[in-house]
Amino acid sequence: MNQEEIADQIKAKITVSEEALDFFFKQMSLRKLSKNQHLIKEGGNEVHFILVKSGCLMTYFKAKGHIHVIQFGSEMWWTGDMKAFTEDESSFYSIKAMRDSEVYLMDKVGLHKLLQKVPAFQEYFRIIFQNALISHQKRIVRNISYSAEEKYLEFIYKYPDIEQIVAQKYIASFIGITPEFLSKLKRKLAEKKIA
Repeated sequence: MNQEEIADQIKAKITVSEEALDFFFKQMSLRKLSKNQHLIKEGGNEVHFILVKSGCLMTYFKAKGHIHVIQFGSEMWWTGDMKAFTEDESSFYSIKAMRDSEVYLMDKVGLHKLLQKVPAFQEYFRIIFQNALISHQKRIVRNISYSAEEKYLEFIYKYPDIEQIVAQKYIASFIGITPEFLSKLKRKLAEKKIA
């Protein structure tokens, strides 16, 4: 996704001038990540608000030796450890590239400059955060009320390309089942298709 395409996505949500969009991009730095490279590890202090330009990022934390996947982010997804970002804390999460990726990084100072100079971006980020909250609430409902099969089918519907990029163990973690159970589930679904 190039800057013009990103600008078009932003303009689909708010009315903003080309000058304002230039200022938006100037508040960020572009970083390239190789597959499996960490952008940040748990406990890190270089916390940013992250826009995925291309590729795929995975946000996760470790507990009792297990990886717990919180989010996958692909093109035009905003991500990051928002608590650490807003409260100037060390990151609770680790974020790594699941394939070669490019991301825009915005620090807290850059975000404040942008919001002061271009108030239209307050509306843009309100929409982004509102949509993120809706998405997280839906995920909670799925986690407490859907069967494993329903969660997996919803996952592949919502993230159709990620299964080709991400190891099965991470998908299993994201939907809250074991990798072994996910393998059995996929075999069962494949048999249903054949029948």
